[in-house]
Amino acid sequence: MNKIGKIVGFAAVFIILLFSANNLIFRRDSMTKVHRLEYPLMLSSNIGSKNLHMLPRGTVLYFDKSYPEGFTRYKVYINVDRTPLKLEDLADPTEIDPIDAAVPSKDDLLKLLNDYPLTKGDLESILSSKRLSKDEVKEVLGNYIR
Repeated sequence: MNKIGKIVGFAAVFIILLFSANNLIFRRDSMTKVHRLEYPLMLSSNIGSKNLHMLPRGTVLYFDKSYPEGFTRYKVYINVDRTPLKLEDLADPTEIDPIDAAVPSKDDLLKLLNDYPLTKGDLESILSSKRLSKDEVKEVLGNYIR
């Protein structure tokens, strides 16, 4: 009986350790990776639109997948308040029509300054993204002031 008790005790400890290790590994793999935007991103899609749209600074992007083509896909969750939206079935769940997001270029920034309600904070964060050279910033601001 003493040997059986030791074997059962050893098996119980082994199962508990195995369960704990599995939990630890599972939790690490299921950790959600996110990025909080430090500057606004301009949105564009295949659907032509004359309007400018932006994801504001501070928007949380949830990592989905990186692709060998050089882009990374993120998810953005949006709460729609009291507006029922018609849902349809997606025939092929792998057929995704993403919207592209990018830091505004020199030409984009000039359009934003002229046509979009860009705040001082938005402008400061776009300029701090270091995607535009000092000469490009001077050119954009010079064109905007004229």
